[in-house]
Amino acid sequence: MAVVPCTLVKSDAAPDTMLAVQGSGVGCDKPDWSCISEKTVEVPSPSDGQVLLAMHGSSVNPINVDFVEPHCASELGCIDGTMGNDGAGTVVAVGSSCADLKVGDEVWGGIHGAYAQYAIADCKNIGLKPKNLDFISAGTMPVVGGTARQCLLSAGLVKANLTVVITSGQGGTGFMAVQMAKAMGANRVITSATGDGIDFVKSLGADVVVDYHQQELADVLENDSVDIVFDNFGVPGTADKIMHAIRPGGNFLVLLGGNGGTISDHPKEGVNQVSFGFATFGTDELDYMKGEFEAGTLTARVMQPVYALSEVPEAFTRLRSHGVMGKIAIAPDNSKAAMV
Repeated sequence: MAVVPCTLVKSDAAPDTMLAVQGSGVGCDKPDWSCISEKTVEVPSPSDGQVLLAMHGSSVNPINVDFVEPHCASELGCIDGTMGNDGAGTVVAVGSSCADLKVGDEVWGGIHGAYAQYAIADCKNIGLKPKNLDFISAGTMPVVGGTARQCLLSAGLVKANLTVVITSGQGGTGFMAVQMAKAMGANRVITSATGDGIDFVKSLGADVVVDYHQQELADVLENDSVDIVFDNFGVPGTADKIMHAIRPGGNFLVLLGGNGGTISDHPKEGVNQVSFGFATFGTDELDYMKGEFEAGTLTARVMQPVYALSEVPEAFTRLRSHGVMGKIAIAPDNSKAAMV
């Protein structure tokens, strides 16, 4: 049987050039973030298994800032090119082998180069966005939602009625992990927050919230009282301090990142430890989260203001100032009308 080659299917919406926020391949720091700049570049074309998206929402994840801060040269490699790694947008061109997507579809997912008016995405890494989320909200959820779910699964949350500790509950991965743990069957969720974050995290379903300005989370946990510790904050020493609280047969998982947290060199007998790097997720995981959002089990939280492409440096400074509750959003189309 003859093979009929697939051709690019596109709309006429995409121009030849676009605005994009790029790193220069070196590290920098606030307040000026001199290694970040907004540039006019060519709009890319999708290859086999890819789509071109008109971008309407993206977010600031800690890894985005890690890739441009001074330590990036020695630890991560500093980003040289268009920044951003998740978002939401509208399909404007479809390459071959993307039979499930068409021009006009509203999608979300892992999108490298999301800080741009247009971006290429692998079809396997995106899915139809939740119907009850606007583009700005949807664009902030893929990485934190996917990371929270994969970390909880890797930490052993595969059955109901477990007690789960999430070391920081009010930031991006934390506020999603609190909700996700409940959605996945956790009986009791314990976390930490401060200020307005305490009521915020309680509203998401946390059963116990410790004010980290008043007490250390590890100090209020009884011996052998929890099944899972998901250390999403990841500062050195947490594993040793909290190990006493984990039951034999339980799990400690640290989300590796810029804070330098690690597993313990002296774990309790019977406690499993996991070092979790970067989440990789695809359409199936996104479709799971889509169902939970549309059912009301998960909810998004976007901080104000929402930042335009030209304001990405300000958004990075906001993230590093701490006190974040939920997610910091970027509007890649620079349309204030699109901002929640």
